Amino acid sequence: MLTRSKVLRGVATIVAANFALNPFATTTTTTTTENNNKKKCDELFCVRHEEPKGVDFASNPSVFGGILRGEVPALTLAETDDLLCFMDKTPRAPLHALVIPKRHIPTLNDLTFQDVELVQEMRALGLRVMKERYPHAHQDKDYVLCFHVPPFNSVDHLHLHVLAPASSMTRLMRYGKYRGPCGVPVMKK
Repeated sequence: MLTRSKVLRGVATIVAANFALNPFATTTTTTTTENNNKKKCDELFCVRHEEPKGVDFASNPSVFGGILRGEVPALTLAETDDLLCFMDKTPRAPLHALVIPKRHIPTLNDLTFQDVELVQEMRALGLRVMKERYPHAHQDKDYVLCFHVPPFNSVDHLHLHVLAPASSMTRLMRYGKYRGPCGVPVMKK
């Protein structure tokens, strides 16, 4: 027999599962629920990351600077001395990760020849995260790795989009925003 308590437990399980999939989703049921979600988010997803030598996160005014300082929540997937990989807060594919350098580089236009190795490391980290989470997408080459070109970038901090499986994306996202005139694909070796 389906009782009220069983229904409420089921709803709570669904809400918890959705929060685990998208920790940035908020509910507007009650102020208490919002405060509890914010508290959980702060405890689980707001982490100050280690600054590489010669880098000052305080000088980074972007939202990604806030993530690096631990002021803005992010679900971290991987981290190296120079890079951070985390889930996009509005995913366009089952895996929509962003790989950012910890050093503030505003856009593609600000890259220099000395940054070639950094971009290669960003690509390698994005592929590693994708292989771990969606090995079939890597095997089938069903993924997109790209940068947005100014003025189409939404955050002034260089970031590599890692989207997989690409076949699950809408056509507009797959062929427009992430491969069209505003997205620069990262070439495969």
